Amino acid sequence: MSYHILLTRKISDLKGQLHTQVHVMDSKGAQIIYFTLDELEKDELPEALKEYIRGILPNIQDGRWHYGGNGKKLFVICE
Repeated sequence: MSYHILLTRKISDLKGQLHTQVHVMDSKGAQIIYFTLDELEKDELPEALKEYIRGILPNIQDGRWHYGGNGKKLFVICE
């Protein structure tokens, strides 16, 4: 598998609604991909990436890779 979660964080849109943004390393493509969870239903993301995210979605929602933004707490658990 070439995808690995780096971190997740909460971002807000112009309407003030919170979304979970995911940062994923694509080691095969040598890039970092940024997207929000609501973008999983769009066709812009590779199907293999969508499958990977859906497989670990409960862990994402539980905050396993969540970064709070205060610079002191960054919980990244290597798989």
